[in-house]
Amino acid sequence: MSKKTTQTSTTDKPVKTAVLYLRVSSKRQMDTAADIDPEGNSIDTQRKICREKARQMGVVILEEYVEPGNSAQTIAKRPVFQDMMKRIKQERDVDHVIIYQRSRAFRNYIDAGNTKQELEKIGVNLVSAKEDFGKGLNAEVMEAMTDVFNWWTVRQSGEDIKLKMANKVRNGGTPSRAKVGYLNVGKNIDGRKINTIEVDSERSRFIVMAFELFATGEESLTSLQAKLTTAGFRMPKWGKSTSGIVSEEKLRNLLRDRYYLGFVHLDGIEYQGNHTPLVTPELFDRVQRVLVVRGENKVRHREHNHYLKGLLWCARCKNRLIVQRAQGRHGGEYYYFFCRGRQLKICDLPFIPLEALEDAVERYYGHAVSLPADFRADIATGLEAATTAAMGLSDEMRDKLTKRLATLDKKESYFLDLAAEEGWPKGQLRAKLETLRAERSEITNTLDTSTQRLDQGQRIFRDVLALLEEPAALYKRSGEHVRVILNGVFFGRLYVDGQKITDHDSREPFGALVEAYRVWVEHKDEHERRSYQRRAGNVRTSKSAASPGGYGTDLQSSTSRSTASYEVRGWSKTVMVEPRGFEPLTFCLPDRCSTS
Repeated sequence: MSKKTTQTSTTDKPVKTAVLYLRVSSKRQMDTAADIDPEGNSIDTQRKICREKARQMGVVILEEYVEPGNSAQTIAKRPVFQDMMKRIKQERDVDHVIIYQRSRAFRNYIDAGNTKQELEKIGVNLVSAKEDFGKGLNAEVMEAMTDVFNWWTVRQSGEDIKLKMANKVRNGGTPSRAKVGYLNVGKNIDGRKINTIEVDSERSRFIVMAFELFATGEESLTSLQAKLTTAGFRMPKWGKSTSGIVSEEKLRNLLRDRYYLGFVHLDGIEYQGNHTPLVTPELFDRVQRVLVVRGENKVRHREHNHYLKGLLWCARCKNRLIVQRAQGRHGGEYYYFFCRGRQLKICDLPFIPLEALEDAVERYYGHAVSLPADFRADIATGLEAATTAAMGLSDEMRDKLTKRLATLDKKESYFLDLAAEEGWPKGQLRAKLETLRAERSEITNTLDTSTQRLDQGQRIFRDVLALLEEPAALYKRSGEHVRVILNGVFFGRLYVDGQKITDHDSREPFGALVEAYRVWVEHKDEHERRSYQRRAGNVRTSKSAASPGGYGTDLQSSTSRSTASYEVRGWSKTVMVEPRGFEPLTFCLPDRCSTS
């Protein structure tokens, strides 16, 4: 295609043409007037200077291309620039591309050089309105040096910002735009403007509401989103996004964000922030447990959601059961579970109506999640002595831990100083800080909350035991979301055969309780058997009862040792069994145990 030219009415001399390329990197600069910003950081300023340059050159401006608020550092990510280049190549009616300044158009010397060569191939000249290097080899060298210097300036500025940001985070500042529930504000302190973070009085209450509702275990992300929206929660307008309803994905990320606990992060390292926390550690941990339970059980709130989804497994082939929707002959629809093994052609488990398995799980709670009252009473009795002995803290130990804390504080300050400097291996420093902070957290919890944890642990355990008084009744009267939590507490998997639950994998600590109950029953049966044998021995002659090493004396001492050795304790130490372990006692003689 031949290059087009524009003719005047009085001469045959063609008129040269040009297009303007104007660019700013932020929305604020788009809205700034030329008389307010004479430094070229607004579109109005650049337009004025570029039009004046076109007038001086005597060229006609065909079109103007404006890149609005696009901070991309490469021309490949600038759509307006790409549209301009496409038009120039297709129409071939442009002689010059006028830009305000090379640093405005190009952020690196590679883009500048490639664009110059690309335009020269089709006879188009690149003109900078603010920079006139003339023509010839020296001019091209000056252009190239300017592009390299501009690239260096951008990189140097980036490194400087990175260092300042690291120092800001280290001092507790927020490195990014304020999270939802907070606001970026500027304060005048001693004549200096300080940018900081404040709690958003309008939206912060909805953040707290989200955590508190989800911590109950009765809300899904879908229902939580609906309740927040109904209550009036709307996301702020940021960038290209518009103010509107919070998405489930953003809600999920919000519930996992430790920023609301008062922490800030940079390069994977966590620092204590200066902003006001919106939630307590206890509330945050409860929310994380609910998220973990649902994540482990693969409960996905999608089209065919059901509270048993992810919990049921085939007893025959050990594959997961999948929920599916079917269309009835007369237009209705119904749901059923089927084994994944059927799809793989390795299982013959029939299709099971959804309601049948709901009833089966309810029935299973009646015997699988049931512990007798006398066992629970023994557990509660042994719990207090075991936890008190395990969590007691002597004065000597407290003094040692306090000194260790002071040492750890000094080490943390040293590592944080290194992290703020360039050149140190961030990965290794991060690992050392995480190890150090984990140790300090453990020591602090031991020092400050040993009594509180003791009381809380005993109270929680008693609550669990109370929960086991009538688990089947509780499960039956609970809603779907509470059932999800209960299933997650007691079971890892439920195995299905036909329309029955045949077995299960227990979750801890419930699994430990079940195992302790088995041992408890064995001890109880053994104790009763020994008591019977002792009573039977008393009927024998006084000689056998009084003789050294005789039946009566040895049995009585053996029985006394067995009874004294059995205590119900927490599983962190003795796993609620006697010192000889889980194996039942094996008799080889009428008066002694082979495992004694």
